[in-house]
Amino acid sequence: MILKKTGNKNSPLVIGLTGQTGAGKSTVTESFAEKGFVIIDCDQLTRELQSRPEILSMLENAYGSQILMEDGSLNRKMLAAIAFSEPKQTEKLNKLMFPPICEEIKSRIAQAAANGKKYILLDAPTLFESGLDKICDRRVSVLASEDVRLQRILMRDKIDEEAARRRMSAQHPDSFYTVRSDFVLRNNGTREELLRDGRSLADELTRPVNQDGRTAIITLVCIISVIAIITGIYQLTFRIVYHRDYPDTVAAQSQQTGLPESWYFALAYCDEDENEADFTGKLETVTKYADQTDLKTLSVYYYAGEEQTLSWLSDSANSPDGVKLEVIPDEAAADFADRVENAQKMYQNLYY
Repeated sequence: MILKKTGNKNSPLVIGLTGQTGAGKSTVTESFAEKGFVIIDCDQLTRELQSRPEILSMLENAYGSQILMEDGSLNRKMLAAIAFSEPKQTEKLNKLMFPPICEEIKSRIAQAAANGKKYILLDAPTLFESGLDKICDRRVSVLASEDVRLQRILMRDKIDEEAARRRMSAQHPDSFYTVRSDFVLRNNGTREELLRDGRSLADELTRPVNQDGRTAIITLVCIISVIAIITGIYQLTFRIVYHRDYPDTVAAQSQQTGLPESWYFALAYCDEDENEADFTGKLETVTKYADQTDLKTLSVYYYAGEEQTLSWLSDSANSPDGVKLEVIPDEAAADFADRVENAQKMYQNLYY
């Protein structure tokens, strides 16, 4: 199923919310509801769909009659025990349920738009896996440490620790969410703190933004960042500027080389003229020397190319060891490396 955001200028703003089980999505949903967002709860929607005869029949064919109660209704605990026993089973259930869920969500968004609603929050545990992120204007992930999530799941779902850990192991690590999200809320504190951060983010997302380009946006960020820093949410404003281009390419490259994703995003941010094909092409040299030198020298490899960088490295005045550039003799290359270093700090602070 191909999903895409409609280009109608009157379409409501759709925010996708996801994250790991036990991270705090329900609390963030509550904060957005307070701000007037229409809430589409995919868990609730799924429960409604699973009561329909045609869906029950589909699930019975896939898992057998063991997932049905004596009265023919769905035994949700049994289905959950099977579906969350291992990632392969989770993927199987997702493939079965994604198509009807996506159709119902599209219908509800259209209905909200017809009723004049401007803001919608799509609470979707499988936002990215289902492709629903493609119909969202912004994507928000809620994450928490493993120990914190474990305790929350035990208290919320009244299951034993083994079952809770199986459920957690069937989900993605933090990096899956951070690389795909526009905003990340870390929830290792209190419920009240998360409510506050959620309200602040909802306000930020619904605030009109000047469309005159990056300069105007940076001006806006500078004005509000003083207040934002005081309240502890400055990262929410700066993410408007420090967006993450080519997340799938970055994730793959980082996994291959072991270099931080924040550095790759900084490269793309500072190289304003590149497209994804050029970006990927320039990274071939970076990959070649990734385990041999430091990030600043790799930034020079990216900017100046392999031949020129090796020429500079061959001069002991620039590189005593011939591996790392202590001095970058070209002003433009040096400026680029400095900008990448500074941008990486921003990406690291904002997203990791």
